[in-house]
Amino acid sequence: MKPVITACAADITNQPADEGSCSATNVNLGTITATDNCDTNLTITNDAPNVFPAGSTTVTWTVTDDAGNFTTCTQVVTVVDNQDPKIISCAADKTVNADAGFCTASGVDLGSVEATDNCDTDLSITNNAPSEFPLGETVVTWTVTDDAGNSVTCEQTITVVDTQKPVITSCASDITNQPADEGSCSATNVNLGNITATDNCDTDLTITNDAPTVFQAGTTIVTWTIKDKAGNIATCTQSVTVVDTEDPVITSCATDKTVNADNGFCYATGQFKLTQGNL
Repeated sequence: MKPVITACAADITNQPADEGSCSATNVNLGTITATDNCDTNLTITNDAPNVFPAGSTTVTWTVTDDAGNFTTCTQVVTVVDNQDPKIISCAADKTVNADAGFCTASGVDLGSVEATDNCDTDLSITNNAPSEFPLGETVVTWTVTDDAGNSVTCEQTITVVDTQKPVITSCASDITNQPADEGSCSATNVNLGNITATDNCDTDLTITNDAPTVFQAGTTIVTWTIKDKAGNIATCTQSVTVVDTEDPVITSCATDKTVNADNGFCYATGQFKLTQGNL
């Protein structure tokens, strides 16, 4: 009669793979119990490998009595991979310029992540990068996942900078005939007008100029400066021409005079020369 197995070794459902390996060694299989009608010293063996690969392995246990009668049972050993992939290098941080005419950057080359795994040679590597990066810093999370569902993450920072100058659509118009102030050879309180400009990012541009408080007679060049929040600058120039439109003022005219005619003539000569001092 065959021996009777009263309890086979229990299945092992979650045997962790050895650290850094995709297999398990030194697995404790447990024991089986069996009886026999004659033999009290049964021979119990199994065909377990020294190294269990990831996944399920069926181990056959054999119980043999002294008469050569034997019986078998099976045990399933399942080796699982519970080790996260290891990231060797994350994608490097990058600083990129905003696209021309925009305040965002698209088509950014993020680079790549290098990783290894104890089991999987075809890791799934994904990231949550947007199609367009806004101005400033955006953190991109990379996720590396193996076939067993273990995952690890790393972060990359993408910085978008604005290097584009504001665009001046119209500068302040030249002023060609600004009258000098009354009684002065210069002009004050000159209405310079204004300029219009646009920017790819900034809707609140800083607009300044170097106009003097007092414009002297003649032509003065005024430089207008437009600056956005990123510090990008555009300039244009305006000419202001102050003209003198006032007539001279005669403060006193030459006094009337009575003179004698020249001797033998009916007119007088050499009596008076007109100079600026006579006026």
